[in-house]
Amino acid sequence: MKNIILSVYKRQSDSELITTGYRVTGKLKNNPNFPNPPAELEQAIKLLPEFQTSVSNAKGRDMEVINLKNEQKAVLITLLVALDKYVTATSNGDRGMLLSSGFPVAGDRYYQAEPVISQMEVELGPPGEATTRIKRLRGARAYMHQYTTEPPTTETVWVSEGSKFAFYTFSGLNSMAKYWFRVAAISQDGQMIYSPVITKVIQ
Repeated sequence: MKNIILSVYKRQSDSELITTGYRVTGKLKNNPNFPNPPAELEQAIKLLPEFQTSVSNAKGRDMEVINLKNEQKAVLITLLVALDKYVTATSNGDRGMLLSSGFPVAGDRYYQAEPVISQMEVELGPPGEATTRIKRLRGARAYMHQYTTEPPTTETVWVSEGSKFAFYTFSGLNSMAKYWFRVAAISQDGQMIYSPVITKVIQ
């Protein structure tokens, strides 16, 4: 069987595409098999959390939000196509290299995408407290609960608290201040899978 990447990502659902996107970008980042990735890798890394948030927000059926989500999905697929071409050209048919990219490869019956964090909750408690919570992810070995006090960008430095639990209570936060929260699940191979970002005003 010819060693080629399967372009199933072009037809995946929103959640499946997010899973594939995180898997591919996580595997390609700092991968010695692919030392000179194109700019599309960093672009995809930046777009993924934004697209994931849009997918979550689109459940409210706001047509403007849905349109943004669809536009982001089209861009993400375009970025994955570029990465697909780079991996294919660089690997020159080497099956091991292809598999290390995170893309599904023909004949790889063991390929399974990582789960996706589609929902997250932030519960406000007594003044200065907030609890982040997600459903436990199968295969996650730890969780990173994070917040920032500024609208997040790619340059944001998040305040992080590691935990073996899928929930965590922050204390000592400033009352009446706005905070941005998210949770990252850490898989067995060290891949970070992020939740949507949620904004709350602390009591």
